[in-house]
Amino acid sequence: MVVGDVLPLIQSAAAALQRREPAAARRALRQALALDPACGDGWSILGVAAIGSGDAVGALAPFRRSLCCAPGNPAYARNLAACLKRLGRAGEAAAVLHLAAQAGALTPDLLCDLADLRLGDGDIPAALPLYRMSLLLAPDHGRSLNNLAETLRRQAMPEAATELTRLARLRGTAPAWAAAGAELVEAGRIEEAQPALCRSLVLDPADPASWSNLGFAHLQRHRAEAAVAAFAHARSLDPALAEAPVGQGSALMLMGRVREGAALYEERLRLPLFQPPRRFDRPDWDGRIRPGATLLIHADRGIGDAIQFIRYAPILRAQGMRVLFCGQESLLGLLRSSGIVDAAFGYDEELPPYDMHAHVMSLVHRMGTDLDSIPGDIPYLRASQAARDLWAGRAAGLRGLKIGIVWAGSVHFRYDRVRSPRLEPLLPLFGIPGTTAVVLQFGQGRDDMAKFPLPAATVDWGDSLQGMDNTAAALGELDVVVSSCTFMAHLAGALGRPVSVLLHAGSEWRWLREREESPWYPTARLYRQTAPGDWSGPVERLRADLAALAERRIVLADN
Repeated sequence: MVVGDVLPLIQSAAAALQRREPAAARRALRQALALDPACGDGWSILGVAAIGSGDAVGALAPFRRSLCCAPGNPAYARNLAACLKRLGRAGEAAAVLHLAAQAGALTPDLLCDLADLRLGDGDIPAALPLYRMSLLLAPDHGRSLNNLAETLRRQAMPEAATELTRLARLRGTAPAWAAAGAELVEAGRIEEAQPALCRSLVLDPADPASWSNLGFAHLQRHRAEAAVAAFAHARSLDPALAEAPVGQGSALMLMGRVREGAALYEERLRLPLFQPPRRFDRPDWDGRIRPGATLLIHADRGIGDAIQFIRYAPILRAQGMRVLFCGQESLLGLLRSSGIVDAAFGYDEELPPYDMHAHVMSLVHRMGTDLDSIPGDIPYLRASQAARDLWAGRAAGLRGLKIGIVWAGSVHFRYDRVRSPRLEPLLPLFGIPGTTAVVLQFGQGRDDMAKFPLPAATVDWGDSLQGMDNTAAALGELDVVVSSCTFMAHLAGALGRPVSVLLHAGSEWRWLREREESPWYPTARLYRQTAPGDWSGPVERLRADLAALAERRIVLADN
């Protein structure tokens, strides 16, 4: 074999392919391979020629021969894998790339191809490290960065925001910065989100989604006026963007403009996230009182929402309407024992006839609520006699001020990692002189107790709380409840129990802003973060207040 004779033939074949003359290319390649059967480039280009002629099956043999010539050549492996994938043989394609990588063909493109195949097979745990390995070899490898970021985003993984930001720096385009900003808002990384979104808007000032996300960034820092302006601009650019009026409504209600904000907040019903899990075949209630008519109130999202807004049911019943409730199974017993509705049903139960329906959160708007007309009569819920008997005397042997403590909400709520302090920041609330701490934590949040052992005097009721009726009775045995923004705070408030609510810097509109009290729950006291992510300030203030309350109890007992 004379290399000088083979190379011109290979070059001639490549040029023929560029001219879209596959027959001429194949003739030159056969001559070259007759001179040098071990020429990997010749076999590889022969496979490419077959692909160009639409013969993927015919391309397999030359691609395999090229890889036999040089098992560690990443281009040969990628060609064969791409051909197998084209033929629907993704598993074999992944095996080819895996073997090539073991043979030393560790290039960013090959690793990214293999990751894509693993991802296509649904094997996300295998795909993610391959993308990351590709980026170790080439930190600016755009395809790996993009696919990694998108995979993390779809899986709601916190690293998505970091990877999208890296991608935005690499590409520098408005869509890249917009995607990074949106994910940073979702991750609660507001100080990074705002400049990312501003970069996007400098490049594309007419992007309504970025204006809307900028509004949400402002909202997460209670910059309500700036949020209203950003959302209004987003709406002017795209009136069909439902997220913008929802955000604007939230900002207005945060400012105390409840009636105006609640009307805009109704646009949430256009979003998939707020669609009820069952169909209601009667008209939406328009807010007009119709004595004798039956209104079905339904709740399908947070239990706290249902507890907070079911307060409107007695007002409607007092004006002659019949009120039914359809919602979470765990709430039904408490609503029935409270007599707050005429009847309560689970989501899977058959419903009796009704005339109209409304989502429980829509009652704020339908009832024309303003800041000074929030129904604040409490308690409006009460535990059943059976539940009260079950819990009666359970706290009798506990010493001092009995404090129930909850530190985490549902992990299914997308902002729970921001709104819930978890156990560690709340440890100063355990062991306050003159108090007994009672754990009310349930669910996944209980895992924290394995990491942070509590004082021996701590009492744990968390595993005994079954349903809202049972939980309501338990709260009746305590002197004060401490909770982040979870259903427990709403339940304690609706029962008229003293409740201390720990709020993060971007707390929801329902808690308003810069207030220590709540018009929704007169027995609530609010402890807010002054620095995002830092729970030490509100916890220390709460600890001081609990210690002072315990001391007053001791003084009164001595007198």
